[in-house]
Amino acid sequence: MSNETNVVLSKKDFEFMDKADSNQIISADDDLKKALVYDIRGSKQITLIGLKFLILKMSQSGQPITICNSETTLDKDDPANENKWFWRSTIKVKNEKSRLETEGVSESPYLDSGNYDKFGKIKSASKAERNAWRKQVPELEILELLKNTKFDRTQTIKTENQQQSQSKYCTCTLDKREVTDDKKGCRNCHKSLSPLVAEELSKK
Repeated sequence: MSNETNVVLSKKDFEFMDKADSNQIISADDDLKKALVYDIRGSKQITLIGLKFLILKMSQSGQPITICNSETTLDKDDPANENKWFWRSTIKVKNEKSRLETEGVSESPYLDSGNYDKFGKIKSASKAERNAWRKQVPELEILELLKNTKFDRTQTIKTENQQQSQSKYCTCTLDKREVTDDKKGCRNCHKSLSPLVAEELSKK
């Protein structure tokens, strides 16, 4: 993944972002749908919606990306154990101008917390498409998006340690946040603004 910082992300960090992508796929939440960038431990990474945004830009500039092959199957690795059933998808896309074809694969569990996941198949196919798209987008385009995306289009992902401890930063929504005169705190919750939010406000 593209990263404009020197933060080394762990496997768990990528699992958090993959779960966030799943939420973007199935959620009707406008705030989730508009997030182009993830901020995880100070590292900026592109979201599924951010990738869709760049694919749209490519299409508008005469490089449409189309799906040329799509397959999703339910694999029962252990027929007697639904916990070992997975939706597995393979999707191939093509740049109609350059003729470059790239393939993406992904899988999603049949069960979620022990229950049938009605979105499992959709998540598997959408992530496979995401992975195929990712190989089409120039790295410089992604880095430019990460650099220029403002905080209101950025979703902060909390790691396990951050989730376990109460946030010391303001988590108020934009309509409830009351920024102090020095642009470092919030009068509504009496907490400091996160470094990312404070930095963006200082530029205004």
